Amino acid sequence: MKVAIVVLLSALALTSALDWKNINTLNINKAVPRILIPKNPNTRIVNGEEVEPHSIPWQVGLLIQMKNTEGTAFCGGSIISNQWILTAAHCVETAESIEVVLGAHKIKEEEDTQIRVVTTEFLHHEDWSRFTLTNDIALVKLPEPVEFNDNIQSIGLPSDIGNIDDLTVSVTGWGKDSDEATSVSEVLRIISVPVMPNDKCNNFYFGIIQDTHMCTDSWAGSIGTGHSTCSGDSGGPLVLEGTTQVGIVSFGIAFGCELGYPAAFTRVSSYVDWINAHIA
Repeated sequence: MKVAIVVLLSALALTSALDWKNINTLNINKAVPRILIPKNPNTRIVNGEEVEPHSIPWQVGLLIQMKNTEGTAFCGGSIISNQWILTAAHCVETAESIEVVLGAHKIKEEEDTQIRVVTTEFLHHEDWSRFTLTNDIALVKLPEPVEFNDNIQSIGLPSDIGNIDDLTVSVTGWGKDSDEATSVSEVLRIISVPVMPNDKCNNFYFGIIQDTHMCTDSWAGSIGTGHSTCSGDSGGPLVLEGTTQVGIVSFGIAFGCELGYPAAFTRVSSYVDWINAHIA
């Protein structure tokens, strides 16, 4: 029997000037049974490592100006062509405009490698559901095609990759790096974790995990604390063998990011046709 769930989405208000240096995070990626709603939901890259600067050239940061409010929110995303960014539906569904930062390592600083553009062109999957957490996928269109260089590159989409359960994948983001953090990470971070079979993941998620989802084992290889995504990582890429994006950061259980619960992702291979239909 499936248990009703609730998604806790709350944007922390920022300055109307979009102050990147003092940016907080969007409390996202947390789905829990109603009877287990915690007081402090959040989601981020925890217990990861700083990446070698600019070694993940497809990673972007998204500063989202919300509709009918002065609040802003932060998410991740990935470059899939010279004009399109892949991210999560829950990141853009209430957006008015999005500032996209490409070529960044220190997201709060203006590095020489960065390109920053503002866009109002984005769309999410027409069947995205906050209640079932299905079809959590979106596209952001840049105003003009970007020229690729050593710091800005696209990531490949999956074709027929088969069953990747138990294989090691990596996820990157500027999300909070500990449960105590109050802002996004100063630098881009990475964790490497194995893919958890969906049936095992559903033991934690009360049957809401579908074929269009995938999960990672946040506890495997951990000593005392889990390795997982957190607030601010939503929309970021889950990558196989450093070449193929297989997942999009979507949600997790809202007890805390370091406790070892599996992280849930949108399975990109289920949406390649949808992506191609829109970017073609």
